[in-house]
Amino acid sequence: MNAVNDAVNRVWVDMLLRDGSGPLAGGDSVTIPGLARFKGIVAAMVPFALVGCVLAVIVGAAVWALGGFTNSPHRATAGKTTVLWALVAAVIIGAAGFIVGWAHTQGTTIS
Repeated sequence: MNAVNDAVNRVWVDMLLRDGSGPLAGGDSVTIPGLARFKGIVAAMVPFALVGCVLAVIVGAAVWALGGFTNSPHRATAGKTTVLWALVAAVIIGAAGFIVGWAHTQGTTIS
């Protein structure tokens, strides 16, 4: 499990620091005290959030399977919903840096 966390950390840091102009790279005109530390904390929490999403998918799939085997439609629906929301959350967390970067680029082009 530790190797998975290390691999996720390396991939995330490589994506954010690839060209130094990512959404967490900082501003060029105004700096807020403590901003660098905040960015570091946020970047460090992303892999843990993704691991949490994977665990939620596993638990949701297990509940879905148990609901199917025991003929409990409520349990099966709850499992399906958990799997769906965990996958949506993982996609949003994984794409958050790119979404913020895109929105920042769009915002700088507005005059």
